[in-house]
Amino acid sequence: MQTEITIQALIQCGAIIMGAWGFYKIIMEIVKNITERHDREQAWDKAVKDISQERSRLTEEFSARLDEQDARIQQLYSMMCMFMRSQNAILEALIEQGIGNGEIKAMHKELNSYIVNQLGT
Repeated sequence: MQTEITIQALIQCGAIIMGAWGFYKIIMEIVKNITERHDREQAWDKAVKDISQERSRLTEEFSARLDEQDARIQQLYSMMCMFMRSQNAILEALIEQGIGNGEIKAMHKELNSYIVNQLGT
């Protein structure tokens, strides 16, 4: 038995091969697009994670600096209070020894008033 290969059979075979190739090519494009999208989303997730870590680090660093600055401000505030109390004591001693003139007495009164207002008593 002999089978004849006709042009129509060759054309049909070629069409089937081309159809299979086209289908394969479409599937490969879909796979490529899915892979690229997946990779892109993973890159975004990594970038968000990196940004979040950097933000946390900066927040901790900023908080530490604020704590340090608050401590320095508190120290300066304490020093200023000590300075004002010592100035007040000096003015009071001058007045008690009769050395203080009207200007020293006025400054002593003003300083006492300021201290009382700041302490809220």
